[in-house]
Amino acid sequence: MEISVVTTIPHPQKDVWLAMRDHMHEMAPYLPNVDAIEVKERHETPGQVKLVNLWKAAKTEVPTVARPFIDPAKMNWLDYATWHDEKQYCEWMLQVGFMPERVKCKGTTSFRALDAGRTEVKILGNLDLELKGLLPGLIAKSATPKVEAFVIKLVQPNFEKTSDAVTRYLDAQKKA
Repeated sequence: MEISVVTTIPHPQKDVWLAMRDHMHEMAPYLPNVDAIEVKERHETPGQVKLVNLWKAAKTEVPTVARPFIDPAKMNWLDYATWHDEKQYCEWMLQVGFMPERVKCKGTTSFRALDAGRTEVKILGNLDLELKGLLPGLIAKSATPKVEAFVIKLVQPNFEKTSDAVTRYLDAQKKA
C-alpha cells in the first residue's frame, strides 16, 4: 500500500529541515495521536545524521474492537531515519511494536523551498504486510487489506499532522 503526503509549511526550508531532523521529539505535544517521541540513537557524520526515534501512540489510537488483542505497550514504532544534508532529504524505515516481522514500512521525505517563507514537504513510502503463515490462506488474503488499513490509520495521520506540528512548533519558537 502506497503512502503519499505532500504538504506546505509556512516557514523557510532550513528551519523546517532542522526542526524535523533535530527537534521532532519536542513536537509530541502538537501531535494528538502521539503520547511521546523519544530519541533512542543519534549518530552524526559529515553531511549526514542517523536517528532512531521511538514514537509512542496515544492509547486512544487502538480501536475498541482490537483492544483485547493488542498490548498497549506495543502501540509504538521505531523510526530509523538517515538525513542527507546536501540534497535535503531523509530516508526512513518504520518498525511497528506489534507484528514487527510482518509489517514493513519505508520511504523518503524531501524538502523543497517554494519561496523564502514556504517549504513543500513530500513524504512517499510503502507499507507491506505479510499475514501468510499467520492465518489460513483465504482468511489472510481477505484480512490483509483490513490490517493494512489499521496500520496506515496508525501511521499516516502522523505523516499528515507532522506538518501542522512543525508549523506550530516553529511558530512557538518565533514567539519565544
